[in-house]
Amino acid sequence: MAFKPTAEGMKEAVSAFLEPDENLVTVGWASEKGVKYYYVALTDRRLIIVRLSTFYKVKGEESVPIADLEGCSIYDGFKYAAPDIKLISSMAETTLYIKTKDGKKREFRFTNILGLDNKQVPVEIMETLRIGAD
Repeated sequence: MAFKPTAEGMKEAVSAFLEPDENLVTVGWASEKGVKYYYVALTDRRLIIVRLSTFYKVKGEESVPIADLEGCSIYDGFKYAAPDIKLISSMAETTLYIKTKDGKKREFRFTNILGLDNKQVPVEIMETLRIGAD
């Protein structure tokens, strides 16, 4: 089933993968390496990564328990934009970088899409993970 990247559609797609009594904190649309598309969600237990087709059809899911995250950071803006390009603020992206304890690194780029304030999602993920850290 295809769920367009609306707040409701993303929540509905991710909800199919929630475990009993698991609570969704935030969800957003992201790309990885510019050719792979995902709904990236944070719950009170894990990071859920829902793989999408070009037309937003759910192709699969993977997750990373919060306990398995070694680190994460965010970067706001285009990290590798050409110096002569004229950027519009709505074009800029916020990138979420994660590293797991087994050394795997991933980066997800969140841009504003179809009217969603998608760039706030990685900020919410970082703020939540900091609160839960001991």
